[in-house]
Amino acid sequence: MSGGGNKPLLVFAHRGEAQAFLKGRNFREVDFAFNGVFQSEKELLLLCGEGLDAAEERLSTLLGAFGKDISLVLNFGIAGSLSDSLTPGEIYPIRAAYREPEAAQALPAFRSADPNARIDCISARRRVLTPAYAQRLAPFAPIVDRELWAIASLCAQQGIPFRSCKLISDRAGMDTPALDFKRCARPFSEQLFDFYTLHLRTIEPQP
Repeated sequence: MSGGGNKPLLVFAHRGEAQAFLKGRNFREVDFAFNGVFQSEKELLLLCGEGLDAAEERLSTLLGAFGKDISLVLNFGIAGSLSDSLTPGEIYPIRAAYREPEAAQALPAFRSADPNARIDCISARRRVLTPAYAQRLAPFAPIVDRELWAIASLCAQQGIPFRSCKLISDRAGMDTPALDFKRCARPFSEQLFDFYTLHLRTIEPQP
């Protein structure tokens, strides 16, 4: 399955997560309705901001302008673990994206285009800073982020496949308040970029 275009779109919440990609793939910023849209010879890149609402707003606008050019959406970023079985510092391809429920409302899950992924991710409405909040989310998925469900939902609407890879930064709700994301951003970004480069042939559209 692939979209109608020939370029993958790389999506990150923050510039810190994307910095190694911006440098390593020679991206240049595009004159667009908002800052944070970049283009290289073979890819597009979006800084979607933190949270479901920001991701939905920015990605929907970008897809409206560049949707016909995009073959696949690739979401990379750091995320928290909700399970002792996951190892901080490891990168996990995501099988399906869930969203934190609102009241009794059941929200659909969206499956990624990665046939080898085995780990699911739930997108929380706010940062997971307490053990109680983490325990409430843990039954849904072992990984928590803030944006993936919005990205996956828009891709489903547009008929564009998505894939996601999450680097575990900490145990959500326990280590998160003390984690220095600014200090860790560069090595995390370099690790994600090395992963992307290593697996480029399997995740980038082929001629």
